[in-house]
Amino acid sequence: MKKTNLDQVEDANITLDTVLGLAQTINDLLEENISMLMAYPSNNASVKFRANRLADKLLALASATITATTTAQNQISTAVNGFYKDGEK
Repeated sequence: MKKTNLDQVEDANITLDTVLGLAQTINDLLEENISMLMAYPSNNASVKFRANRLADKLLALASATITATTTAQNQISTAVNGFYKDGEK
C-alpha cells in the first residue's frame, strides 16, 4: 500500500519525536551531572577548562537540537493543518 503525503509527514513527526526525546535525555543527564564536568578532578587548569568547555558545548548542542526539533514539529503541524483546512490530500 502506497503511503500518502500525510502518512509520510506523520512518519517524519514520529522521527522528530524520537530525536526530541533523545535530546531531552542528553540535556537532563548533562544538567544532573554538570558538576562532574565543571569541577573536573584534575590539578591541571587546562584540563579543567577543557572539561568545562565540553560541558558548555554539550548543553548548547542539546538545547539547539531541542529547539530545532520543536520548530520542525511546529512547521509540520502548520503544514498538515493547512492541508486539512484547504481540503488538499
